[in-house]
Amino acid sequence: MEERAYNNSESGQEFTLTEGGPGGAVLRRLRLVRPELGMGSARTALILMVIVWAPLCVLCLIEGLAVRGAKLPFFYDLAAHARFLLAVPVMILADIPVGVRLRQVVRHFLEANLVREEDLARFEKILGDTLRFRDARAAELLVLALAYIATYNAVSGFASQGGSTWFMPDPARGLTLGGYWYAFVALPIFQFLIFRWVHRMVVWSSFLWKVSKLDLRLTPTHPDTAGGLAFLGKGLIPFGAIFFALSAVVSSAIAGRILFSGGKLEDFEWSYVSLFVVGLLVFAGPTLIFVPKLMMLKNRGLMEYGTLASQYTQAFHSRWIEQKSEPSTSMLGTADIQSLADLGNSFEIIRKMRIVPVEPSDFVAMVLPGLIPALPLAATVMPLGTIVTGLIKLVV
Repeated sequence: MEERAYNNSESGQEFTLTEGGPGGAVLRRLRLVRPELGMGSARTALILMVIVWAPLCVLCLIEGLAVRGAKLPFFYDLAAHARFLLAVPVMILADIPVGVRLRQVVRHFLEANLVREEDLARFEKILGDTLRFRDARAAELLVLALAYIATYNAVSGFASQGGSTWFMPDPARGLTLGGYWYAFVALPIFQFLIFRWVHRMVVWSSFLWKVSKLDLRLTPTHPDTAGGLAFLGKGLIPFGAIFFALSAVVSSAIAGRILFSGGKLEDFEWSYVSLFVVGLLVFAGPTLIFVPKLMMLKNRGLMEYGTLASQYTQAFHSRWIEQKSEPSTSMLGTADIQSLADLGNSFEIIRKMRIVPVEPSDFVAMVLPGLIPALPLAATVMPLGTIVTGLIKLVV
């Protein structure tokens, strides 16, 4: 296999997590994407949305399952519409902000001079290995297999429960025509997009893990209070779009259970908790790779600057307090006091240094979009004003 070349000026610009990978080649062969528009174009999102939803609508109209004919007709299936009219295009369009932001993150390693000169070749090799991992054929087959396994479990699980819906009005008679499109095309595409994002996060984790092994130029007194790695937390923010899409699907599914199956909101609280726990692990988890490195940096900084502080304060005390040596200048206007204050500020930065390179505001910015689809459900058990006030407090 031909080795792809990278150099210091181009590596950060060429790296992208969202162009290529599982499904990329297939979409290009089917002309569902145009290279100049990228994987996350509105055209791709619209085409996939039509592919997964329109045939279901037409087939259900033909079979009389659009508004009647089953306990849950097609037009009343909120979860299906949320999956195919909202989540599918959003997960495609999310390629744009995520791709741009992570490209900036990679470039910042070089622009901030965090990679030492002797490690530049290793950094470029890491980039090349990451892109090959992203485009691995085995990964594409695995994602496809997982998508169909998840689809099979979903459809067979519904059948075992003996429900009645537009894709299976009578479990004893099996799937309808719309049900076959749902089981073999629409739902697998939705599941494929989810597992594709999981694969991308595995690739991103691999990249960060390898970079964390480099001897990076991290400083404990960096004003971002994360050793110079706080920019990694900013890379989480665009993933809020994925949270929004998945939350919309979960919210609509819960709403459907409440409206058509007599469920209660409190019965599904753990569904939301699970969504956000898993989402945080998948999207924010990779930043935890740097925790050991930052912990060692903080401990080393406290020791080194503690030693420096001891030496300086002892000399300061000896000169100005004990006056063991005759001061050559007056205390007024001397730089000794200002230097003492600056040293204290530096030590305070180290003391407050975070070992997780993510600010609380970054977490909030990522998670907040996922809470929006839950507002209508939450409003059924508490005043909307109380909910909005709580969200504002999180932001402010």
